[in-house]
Amino acid sequence: MNTENKGFISWFLQRVTALLLVAGISVHFFLFHFSPSRYASRYHDEIVNQFCSPGWITFNICLLALVIFHGLNGLWGIFADYNFKKKSGDLFKQVLWFIGLVLFGTGVYILIWFAKIKAEGLVP
Repeated sequence: MNTENKGFISWFLQRVTALLLVAGISVHFFLFHFSPSRYASRYHDEIVNQFCSPGWITFNICLLALVIFHGLNGLWGIFADYNFKKKSGDLFKQVLWFIGLVLFGTGVYILIWFAKIKAEGLVP
């Protein structure tokens, strides 16, 4: 394996983020969707309280970053396989960075906004 190739880091990070996503999404689904008490009337309040805790907000921000990086890095890998001109590759990379930053900023804003309205008692 040629580890000096600049594409190796992208390839390696794609595999690492895939493993982290499998673990993170499994934790998310088993704790938030497959709880034995999920049909209890108090379950919604427990989930909202758990979701709005600082630790879970941090977990979800990390999960969001992994999802965005994994998806956009995959698109970059597909694009790089076609060996387009350097100028179009640079433009595409800048567009992916912009999309990634907008998606990440929007996701973080929504997570923090939801915790804020929960703290103010606006979430039923």
